[in-house]
Amino acid sequence: MKQQTMPSVVGERARVTFVVVVVVAGLSVFGGVFAFFGIALAQTPSPDFGHFTYDAMASLNIKQTSVEARNGVTIEDITYTGSSGDTVPAYLVIPKGTGKFAGIIWGHWLMEGAENSNRKEFLDEAIALAPNGIVSLLIDAPQTRPDFKPMPGIGPGLIAEQVVDLRRGVDLLLARADIDGARVAYVGHSYDSVAGAILDAMDKRFAAFVFMAGPQSTWAYIDPYAKELGPALALFQYCLDDKEVPLADAKAYIVMASGPKVIKLYDADHGLNNLARMDRDKFLVDTLER
Repeated sequence: MKQQTMPSVVGERARVTFVVVVVVAGLSVFGGVFAFFGIALAQTPSPDFGHFTYDAMASLNIKQTSVEARNGVTIEDITYTGSSGDTVPAYLVIPKGTGKFAGIIWGHWLMEGAENSNRKEFLDEAIALAPNGIVSLLIDAPQTRPDFKPMPGIGPGLIAEQVVDLRRGVDLLLARADIDGARVAYVGHSYDSVAGAILDAMDKRFAAFVFMAGPQSTWAYIDPYAKELGPALALFQYCLDDKEVPLADAKAYIVMASGPKVIKLYDADHGLNNLARMDRDKFLVDTLER
């Protein structure tokens, strides 16, 4: 077991932005994680991956709406065919030069009233990372699309639709000749951290994951998938002032989650902060380098 801790104790506020880092490698460390968080592992049902299957041979029907260049980076506004034939709006951010490039798929949060509660949330970040040789795909979740038909809550059906749309996004990246298929990562914030956790459990094409302000243990329909995470390294970013994801629920999910992980806590609310972005970007660049 390899474990590193930073000053202070989980749950206590410190003058530094993050109060603890735990680096875990392999399933054998679970006892150490339990002791650190003071939580017992509960039994969970077996996962049902049948919700997230799709026809991988179906055409992606990629269509380009517009193209712009920014600081030498190309930004394509595209659509592709996702779950059950729906149209998925996305940005494709491409660095200059020739590959093989790494790839990142980004999933945004759904904070009501937030201007960046859509695929634009990570656009500036994706552009900033492009010179590191990273192609990014940023998709709109179903709830932000013009043809979305509302239903109560955020339940398994919507999550399944988003997971399949994300898996189709992986297909899109891997179909590109300039992508190194061994260096693809996923970043998901809030709602899309939940979709990402299921993606981690069932789709082993990823080299790394970043989960921002989620998942949490109280969303019972994702719990069965927690024990299937890995072998991709995952960065979990949680917040001390998060009213959406209480720290106790975050800790409970971490205890359930398998696979190698880095855990960081921030003195921030559900939106996280600039230090979280810097940590996230360093993690991605370091993990995806050749």
